Amino acid sequence: MKQRLFVFTVLFCLFSTAITAQTEKGKFSISGRSSIEGAYFSNRVYGDNISATVREAMDVDGYSFSITPSLSYFVIDNLSIGGQATFSITDGDYQSKTTEFIFMPTVAYYIPIEKVVRPFVALGAGYANVSMESMSFSGFTWAGGVGAAFFVSNNISIDLMAEYAEVSSKTSDNSNYKYSTKGLGGSIGLSVYF
Repeated sequence: MKQRLFVFTVLFCLFSTAITAQTEKGKFSISGRSSIEGAYFSNRVYGDNISATVREAMDVDGYSFSITPSLSYFVIDNLSIGGQATFSITDGDYQSKTTEFIFMPTVAYYIPIEKVVRPFVALGAGYANVSMESMSFSGFTWAGGVGAAFFVSNNISIDLMAEYAEVSSKTSDNSNYKYSTKGLGGSIGLSVYF
C-alpha cells in the first residue's frame, strides 16, 4: 500500500508541476510530425450485377504518407521561430505517383499557462515542389494551425495539431499549367526541448 501511495505521489508531482522552462527564451525545439492521412487504403466494389469492367475500374489500392521534421528557437518566452520541411508521397491505382516537398519558415506562439498541456498557434509560408510522373510544379505555400503540446516529461511533448494549408504552383516549362491544392488536416508528433 505504501508503494502505491509513493508512486501515485511521484506521478502527481511530475504531472502537476508548472511547466514553463520548455518554452522560455533561448531554448530550442526539434519536432517530427506525421500526417493523420498517412494510410494504406483498399476500396472494393461488390454486388451481383456489377460487370467485371466496372469492378476493375472501381477497385483501387493506394497509400499516402507524410512526415514533417522541424527545428525552432524561442526568441522570447513562448514565441519561437524556425523552419520545417515536409515530404509526402501518394500512390495508387487511381492516380499517378505524386511526391511533394515543402520548405517553410514558421512562427509559433505557446499560450502561457502553467499546465502540462500547452495550447499553441502556428503560421508559416514558403516553397513547395510537387512532382508527378509527367510534370513538376513549384511555387508558394502557406499554412496555419492550432494545437496542443502534451508534456510527458520536462523536455518532451506529444503534439496534436489541426492545420489549414494551401499550395499554389506552376510548371517551369509552361506557365499555363498550374497546380493548386488546399485543405484541412491533422497531425500528431513528438517534440524535444533543449
